Amino acid sequence: MGICDLHCHLLPEIDDGSVSRENFERMLQLYRESGVGSIAFTPHVYNPYVTTNISMLRGTYEWAASIASSMGLVTYLGSELFVGTQKVLKSVPIKNTYSLVEFGINLPPANLFERLEALAGTGLTVIVAHIERYRWLSVESPLLARFKDLGALVQVNVEAVESGLALPYLHAGLVDIIATDNHGEESLPGRLLSVLGNWPEVYQKMERMGL
Repeated sequence: MGICDLHCHLLPEIDDGSVSRENFERMLQLYRESGVGSIAFTPHVYNPYVTTNISMLRGTYEWAASIASSMGLVTYLGSELFVGTQKVLKSVPIKNTYSLVEFGINLPPANLFERLEALAGTGLTVIVAHIERYRWLSVESPLLARFKDLGALVQVNVEAVESGLALPYLHAGLVDIIATDNHGEESLPGRLLSVLGNWPEVYQKMERMGL
């Protein structure tokens, strides 16, 4: 069935992704040719820096899922939840199981773990998106142990693996997922499989997720 890209922004006209409806099928074809078997579309929600067209989300996903299905690709609708000041965290979970979350770069949100614990208490597994971006969450940070105690999974971006930014997390065995965070770059599906070929232990973790 192939691996799943668990983080991307490819639904046309929904958030800050750049894929048009006319080029959407071509992008999916590149995923299929690269050996990716499934895709989780994860548009931004509650991100103060990104406008998301929530009213079009379900309809656009159904359109996209129909095209993907005709090409033999499995799709999931999820979201990338920005954890800011909201008291209660609400997301669109991937396969009703995984909640992808992101944070501000410079400082952790207030009462972060209390809110994440409440989210996990609903039966969802938290995925921390592109962990390499957060200046307050280095490999040595004791906060990483708290994420792991929560049962959270750690995701890094393909580009961060290639640049070396994600390597400390990989060498420490902390990474559970490598994903594209694709906003429209056609080379990323192939690069995802190439990077995973160099980190088979992460590939195996992703296979066990059942997506």
